[in-house]
Amino acid sequence: MHMKQFLLLISFFTLTLGSVQAQSSFSKSGYGNTTQQVTIYPNPASSTAHIKFDNPSKVNAIAIYSIIGNEVFNKKVDQDLLKVNVQGLKRGKYIVRIFYNDGTSESQSLMKN
Repeated sequence: MHMKQFLLLISFFTLTLGSVQAQSSFSKSGYGNTTQQVTIYPNPASSTAHIKFDNPSKVNAIAIYSIIGNEVFNKKVDQDLLKVNVQGLKRGKYIVRIFYNDGTSESQSLMKN
């Protein structure tokens, strides 16, 4: 690897890690003109991550995967706020996948301190 490529790679990772926010959310358009909203906080999390659903009746389940694809958590959604104990997870990035009743899904990142 050339020095210029190496420095570019390091700069990319620095910018990526430096842009972590205290809360992440995403919305899913569907079900007519309504928008589904899912909020994950705090992000990064050290002990408990909260996943809030604006309309939990439209959500079927949630799963959390390690960055290499191993499922580390899954649960059927039956409430508007889900508290996930992340203390046992290794430090790093995880993918939160929300599965909707209409067969679609959305993904969001979760950082573990």
